[in-house]
Amino acid sequence: MDKMPEGNVVLGYCSDTVLMLDIDNQREDVVKDFAVEYTKFHDLGSVLIMKTSETEQMDLFGNRLGKFAVVFGKCPLSWEEIQWHVTEARRLGMIERSFLRLRKFGYITIRVNAKNDKIPCPKISYYYRHGDRTGIFRYIRFYVMCKKLGRKEQN
Repeated sequence: MDKMPEGNVVLGYCSDTVLMLDIDNQREDVVKDFAVEYTKFHDLGSVLIMKTSETEQMDLFGNRLGKFAVVFGKCPLSWEEIQWHVTEARRLGMIERSFLRLRKFGYITIRVNAKNDKIPCPKISYYYRHGDRTGIFRYIRFYVMCKKLGRKEQN
């Protein structure tokens, strides 16, 4: 009998009404400053920053870079408005080109549980309260329910 491959199920929160950005290879302070200023300028409500994983990459000054998910509170947004914000975040250099491709599927997905034994579930890094929190509450409700699912038990 063939042995089943080991691994885990990766779960994500999917939405076509909540603006979420996947920001990779940036310093945490840069992500925080961007998210706070962006939400104020575009009136996108509160903002939640989740650190999705560690990375070994560093900038030219030796600062460690990280991978983050940013969830904005204003909800619901139209899919057209979400697409515009994703394009704008790319223009500002905050998201990678591959994240733009998600727009064609009609929703954005942000991971909520561990990827495997090496990459733990995302952790809350920063929360900025600024008006509407609906989108963040939707994400957090799903995150709390699912963050421990999909991991094999250690015996």
